[in-house]
Amino acid sequence: MRVIVVTAVLIFINSSTTPVHAQPYPAGFKTISAYDSSRTYKPNSPLSDKLHFRPVDIDLWYPADVASSDTTATFHDLVHLFEKRSNFYDDTKRYDGLTNELLQYICAGLDCKDYNILKKARTHSYVNAKPVTQSFPLILYLAGFNGMSYENYLLFESLAKNGFVVASVSSIGAYPGNMTIDSLGVYEQVNDANFVIDHLTKTHVLSNNIGLIGYSWGGLASAILAMTEPNKIKAIVSLDGSEQFVSGNPEEDEKLNRIREGSFFKPEAIRASFLYLDSDIVEVDDSPDSSYNIADHILGDKCYLKIKHSKHEDFSSLSVMTSEDRIHSPYDVIQGLTVNYLLDKLKGSDSFYKKIPTEEVTEHFSQPLLAKGGKSTEKMLLNGIVQDQTTHLPLPYVNIGILNKDKGTTSNLKGEFQLHLLDSNLHDTLRISMIGYEPREIYLKDVFQTQKKLNIHLREETVELKEIGIIDKKLITKVLGNKTESKFFGGKFASSDLGSELAIRIKIKNIPTYLENFSFNISYNTADTATFRVNIYDIRNGLPCKNILTRDIIARVNNRTDRIDINLSDYNIVVNDDFFIGLQWLEGRHSSAVVFSSGFANKGTYYRKASQARWKKYPMGVGFNVTAKY
Repeated sequence: MRVIVVTAVLIFINSSTTPVHAQPYPAGFKTISAYDSSRTYKPNSPLSDKLHFRPVDIDLWYPADVASSDTTATFHDLVHLFEKRSNFYDDTKRYDGLTNELLQYICAGLDCKDYNILKKARTHSYVNAKPVTQSFPLILYLAGFNGMSYENYLLFESLAKNGFVVASVSSIGAYPGNMTIDSLGVYEQVNDANFVIDHLTKTHVLSNNIGLIGYSWGGLASAILAMTEPNKIKAIVSLDGSEQFVSGNPEEDEKLNRIREGSFFKPEAIRASFLYLDSDIVEVDDSPDSSYNIADHILGDKCYLKIKHSKHEDFSSLSVMTSEDRIHSPYDVIQGLTVNYLLDKLKGSDSFYKKIPTEEVTEHFSQPLLAKGGKSTEKMLLNGIVQDQTTHLPLPYVNIGILNKDKGTTSNLKGEFQLHLLDSNLHDTLRISMIGYEPREIYLKDVFQTQKKLNIHLREETVELKEIGIIDKKLITKVLGNKTESKFFGGKFASSDLGSELAIRIKIKNIPTYLENFSFNISYNTADTATFRVNIYDIRNGLPCKNILTRDIIARVNNRTDRIDINLSDYNIVVNDDFFIGLQWLEGRHSSAVVFSSGFANKGTYYRKASQARWKKYPMGVGFNVTAKY
């Protein structure tokens, strides 16, 4: 293998005359850029192309000999690496400005008032500090989906202080670099990790003890690496990783099953000690059909711990970026368990089990078969057709969903629908609704006792049209809402979520206000038949409530991107108070997705996964706006 090294690498010299350093060590930080010349990155490119071979960037934390002139990296420095590498790995577009948008995104998630707080925050990682001249165990960190080292730098600093060298392997897929949920994507990260091991062990003096840490999607990559290289890996720590295959999304299920069917997928081959740290808080309506856990098939030493009161986000150091008191936070517990486990397995400290904070965790020493709470697994399929009660004509794009749960769909152009259910849904109520028709509610247990195909008739609703007054004055035209056209962040619709909605709140300037146009910006679109419904809701208790429209506004954008305008002037829409406006996903081919530009200076997005689900708020504001006159 020919390796081209772009930047200088660290050299750890193992010397018997080296003085013993008192722990904890200061943490040094350095980046290494190299190429794996055994793999082609950019297809059909000449050898002279800088992206012909697979580029691999390594973020390295290590025990350091710190000089008085050494300085620490800022958090901005770590995040800026993401922008720099995005511009390098993807030569089809520019990512200038991504650093600030990403900092704003993180700030929005932490509910901090000013992202400059994060921009100025300093780490305890000394840039290019001299390494301590002795050998240390190597830890490979495999980042979460499309993630990078900034997501867990506090953990890396702690490991370096305890005498580990930590190499962070980013989550970068095939050219032009976006990670994908399939065997191709995960194996790119696995191959990158294997390259990093070989590269560092050839160019550095390290001990033979190698450990892995995987966060989220990186957890699955770590497990697969341990399957393919059982003699290299001594210990694995999974931070709420994707080793648990939870079924329920048909598109993702198919891709994950293909990974399991691969010749490389042999959990029983793992010889490393395995620690799975699991989150405690999950969505109430997140009802998986079934679950497959890699840990169930690992034959050797393994430990499962659920961290009390933790969410998936708590397994990243981003969760405590603005916390003044991190002691006893879920992340503090997670970090302590990870460091102690690796000290145990790679340095023989024999203290992990003694130091488990029993009041902060639930212990299981073999992975439960259904780790997310033992929910029902018997699947049922409900078929049906929705028709007009008088004409018996099929009704397209009718909302069908379970009340207050994230499960639903819409009817197609023939009025037909399919809804995948579990036996636990038998005690739920199905609601069928459409603008201009009286809604119906059906108790599912009554249906399944007699039939599994529904023939639903909706009665047309009598709607009293409001008179539109003619105003004899010159009106002011104003654009209200979010105007962002960001290419980096967005709100997403996926084809498996028919009936899902995104909406923003619009504050009006004066009454009455006339709505003339609705605009949104699509930054990414793989749906050649993307169809949406525009919905406008009044407000109750700060949330979208009743749809004020009297007829459907259907927007067919197909595979278009950039700005989309929907003319509202023909619908005579007048509002006298603040309102919500948004889009509902109605139709798109299998495995398609549409992403709308979003920003962070905006006031947030309200979303729900199904037409009858509860609304939830996300701090990032999707780029919806209306042209209004008043």
